[in-house]
Amino acid sequence: MSISPVSRRFPSFSAKYMALWESYIKNGIDETLDPTDKENEFPTAWHRQHYFDVGYDAMRIVVQSLLCAGRDVPQRILDFPCGSGRVTRHLRAMFPDAQIGGCDLYASHVDFCASRFATVPLLSKENLDQLDVGTWDLIFCGSLLTHLPEALFWSTIDFISRSLSPSGIAVVTLEGRHVLHIQDHKWKLIEDDLFDVARHQYHEKGFGFVDYNTDLRASLFNAQESYGVALTSPGWLMNGLSKLDDIRILGFSERDWDDHQDVVVFGKPGVNA
Repeated sequence: MSISPVSRRFPSFSAKYMALWESYIKNGIDETLDPTDKENEFPTAWHRQHYFDVGYDAMRIVVQSLLCAGRDVPQRILDFPCGSGRVTRHLRAMFPDAQIGGCDLYASHVDFCASRFATVPLLSKENLDQLDVGTWDLIFCGSLLTHLPEALFWSTIDFISRSLSPSGIAVVTLEGRHVLHIQDHKWKLIEDDLFDVARHQYHEKGFGFVDYNTDLRASLFNAQESYGVALTSPGWLMNGLSKLDDIRILGFSERDWDDHQDVVVFGKPGVNA
């Protein structure tokens, strides 16, 4: 008897994820921080705990996305960019038997994750058209498209798409319309005069970008020629993704990661495969 498409929506391996999750929560994570990472200089105990809590929230989203997409436990996982392991440490704890790739533009981040979390070291490039990292069952891309101008945004989507295995999925975060409320009423992502540049573009076409100021880029992000704040509306994003037949849009949720960033999930096989 053949299995109907409807039946395939109900994965028979939910128990596997439950067992992995219980072990992950019971055993915890490696909380070792990279002493050379300037972004990890937390001013208060709350900021340090929040760093780890954001990683836990990423695992909630990852497991939810895999189950909703009907995917078995991934054997090959790419954390892109890995940074100094904000999410990588959680991926290693959640999926202890998986091969995990730690890909980043900064060699110190790649080396730290490789030595601490047993990741495959993968040095990225700003021009992702020149980067080949093989294919992966799961790609987590957190807080990257939140910082890139339009051309690099779509180059990153293309890189992620071609780096997926035949049944792989990508979980990608973005700054959506809630960020305008955050900037105006909660905290500042960037100076108001700069943010308003991106805000104007966002209202005009659904996507806006502005670079960080020169001093900030030089101190924290000196490997990138352009890096700042990118605002992405759901409509603009879906319009672009719907033009890519080699992927299938699997889900979208606003302010889902850390009650802040939007999350889009897409994967293989393609929409017409």
